[in-house]
Amino acid sequence: MIQKHAAELGYDVSVLDGKGDVQEQTKAINNAVAQKADVILVNPNDAKAIIPATKAAMAAGVIVGVNMAKMADGADDSVNFFTAVDDIEGGKTAAKAIMAKFPNGATGIEIGGQAGHDAAIRRHDGFTAGIKGTNITVLDYKNPQQWDTAQAQAIAEDMITKYGKKIQFVFCHWDNGATGVINALKAANMTDVMIIGVDGNKTAFDQVNSWGNYTSIAQNAETIAVSSMKTANLFLAKDPAAKHDNVIPFDIINKDTIKNFTPPEW
Repeated sequence: MIQKHAAELGYDVSVLDGKGDVQEQTKAINNAVAQKADVILVNPNDAKAIIPATKAAMAAGVIVGVNMAKMADGADDSVNFFTAVDDIEGGKTAAKAIMAKFPNGATGIEIGGQAGHDAAIRRHDGFTAGIKGTNITVLDYKNPQQWDTAQAQAIAEDMITKYGKKIQFVFCHWDNGATGVINALKAANMTDVMIIGVDGNKTAFDQVNSWGNYTSIAQNAETIAVSSMKTANLFLAKDPAAKHDNVIPFDIINKDTIKNFTPPEW
């Protein structure tokens, strides 16, 4: 989405892959500074570990924005701005969806996002807060090492072996990870389990249509990308309208609402 809208917003974009690794992402940020980038947009692999690199980039005069995530609490001064959904609200929204489906209570599992990633931490915190004091019980919770479908599937397979039919719902922190969950549930002939994912990508639309009870809590990547570049332009221009906090609302996609949305390309 950044590449799609780059030219119209005045950008020549290079993409550097952090490879799901803090050290690789630090190198990428340092390389971008060395290449005299005006703006760096980063989705941190680890919101705390990346702070020295982002602060160094800012000290070098680069505008640094966090894209589709936030920095760690207390680290607002380590970037110029962030553009993202509120992942705590995403977790709470998942909790509400489960409670609406199971008003008399239910048991299930939570498969988190990449260990250490700010979005995963906040989605878990929001979900935990959302079910606190209710009759919704999480039997188990585990994070993969990366946002990797195969790792999500392996976690789901282990939990299915351990808990079996006690699993009435699965909250998986990202829709591509939920693909692995679906594979594991199909293999166990547990196709009546409710699944909640986050992202709202093309895979999510497919899974809302194909799985009996699937909800995607959707972050609009195109809206976030455009907002990030426009915000960076304001900072470059030293415009007083530039804001540090740029929160984009979620969309809720399920069988009742899916016709209201166009599937994204990503």
